[in-house]
Amino acid sequence: RTTTTSLAIAEGTGYGHATVIKLIKRRADKLEQFGTLGFEIQKSGGLPTKYALLTEPQATLLLTFMRNNPVVIRFKVRLVEEFYRMREQLKNTQAPAQLSRMEILLLVTH
Repeated sequence: RTTTTSLAIAEGTGYGHATVIKLIKRRADKLEQFGTLGFEIQKSGGLPTKYALLTEPQATLLLTFMRNNPVVIRFKVRLVEEFYRMREQLKNTQAPAQLSRMEILLLVTH
C-alpha cells in the first residue's frame, strides 16, 4: 500500500506543516471516507512532530482542497506521477518492494 505523509505534502506544496495538519483535521470526515487517518510522531532533535500518514486517495483528495498556485500544481503532478510509478513497480515485482516511510517521503519530495 502506497502512502505519503503530511510532512511530504507540506514540503512539496510550500505550505507550513501546521497549516497542512489543520486542513487534514478540518476535512478529516471527507478524508476518512478513504480509510482511517493514521498519525505518527517523528523524534529528531527538538520537539517531536506529529504527522499524518495518508493513502493515495487521501493525499489526492487533500491536494484538491488546497488552492492552486504554481508550486502546488507542480507538486500535485509529481505526487500523482510518483504514486503511479510506485504502483507499477509493485505490480511488476515478485515481492513488493518494502520501502520505509522515510524512503517514500524522499521519493515524493525529490
